[in-house]
Amino acid sequence: MSDPADSQRIIGDLFRLGTVLSVDLSAGTCRVQIGDIETGDLPWLAGSAGETHIWMPPSEGEQVAVIAPEGDTRAGIVLRGLPSDANPAPGDSRTVVMIFADGARISYDPEEQYLEARLPEGGRAKLLCDVEIDGKLKVTGDVQMDTKLHVDGEIASDTDVKAAAISLKSHKHIGVQAGAAQTGAAV
Repeated sequence: MSDPADSQRIIGDLFRLGTVLSVDLSAGTCRVQIGDIETGDLPWLAGSAGETHIWMPPSEGEQVAVIAPEGDTRAGIVLRGLPSDANPAPGDSRTVVMIFADGARISYDPEEQYLEARLPEGGRAKLLCDVEIDGKLKVTGDVQMDTKLHVDGEIASDTDVKAAAISLKSHKHIGVQAGAAQTGAAV
């Protein structure tokens, strides 16, 4: 029967914790510091690399695990996503959260069925597709449209509506005459 200490040493050689030192984005590899050992360029395990791809490279300082077949770190694969003191878990609930280096945050709370995307000041979002919203839409900022607006239903406004600076609510007409005559243009 083998010594249990040998089994622990072998498992320790196969699976090691370390910190990302550098990332080579074009090669899809990173170098990891494991104690006194600095690995060579190792691939990281992606979230998905089949027909659907998720590209989410590790960052320098991120705590990772390296799986090293037969203890050989040169053949290692990096597993990411281990919270650490330097990079703590971003929440303590079932809410799924993605936080980006610039502070952008996307979260989904399955209990409240609430999706939120927050971008830092100056951030922008762009959808390059047809968009259909089946539900209420509330906009709290200005809206600019560079095309026509078609509405099948009623348009209601709590304040005035203006077209080319002419007020719908308080505009005046010139050339007003009694009877069936039409007024002049609004001013």
